[in-house]
Amino acid sequence: MELPRHKRRNAVIRLGWKIARQTDAHGFWTDQLLEDPDDPDRIHRWVDVYFLSADRFTLWNAEFITIPLAVEDALHKRAFEAAYAGLSAEEIEREFAFESRTVPRKRPGEPRMFEWVQRPQGHYPQFEGRTFQQECERLEAHYLATEPPVIGERFVTDRGYAYGIGLHAVVDEATLDRAAIERTIQRFRDIGERDWHAA
Repeated sequence: MELPRHKRRNAVIRLGWKIARQTDAHGFWTDQLLEDPDDPDRIHRWVDVYFLSADRFTLWNAEFITIPLAVEDALHKRAFEAAYAGLSAEEIEREFAFESRTVPRKRPGEPRMFEWVQRPQGHYPQFEGRTFQQECERLEAHYLATEPPVIGERFVTDRGYAYGIGLHAVVDEATLDRAAIERTIQRFRDIGERDWHAA
């Protein structure tokens, strides 16, 4: 059920004040540590961000990813699907079976714990003796060399979110630091806070 506009505005104002108290004047909030003193060279290629719309009525619940990461994701998905299609039903069941075992308790009364049992990877004749993972890696390299995906900047809204309106953005930035996030938010506002794809 959608709240009436005045109640929605009040809820956004309350969260806006929380964002303002927890951040400086940058106008967004993320629970990711953008500037890590213990790891100053850390590079963010994706980040989850909350920010308010220009009219202050909408809370954007956003995921920003860089174009290079989107290209890697597209290559990985395509390679996985192609390799998966090369397996039989029995091979799929064996390759993706989940098996766990109970971890012995150190003291009586401790909660019961389980751990994943890592099984040896299968080698498949249809992949010339390679494992499923090796075949995925080979296909990714092949697609990158022969048919790399062409991905441009885009903003896609999603009203199915329980908290705010979802926003999936692929951004034309090498990394996502504070300045890049601010530029991305400003670009989204400049295009009218709507779905948009680069030509």
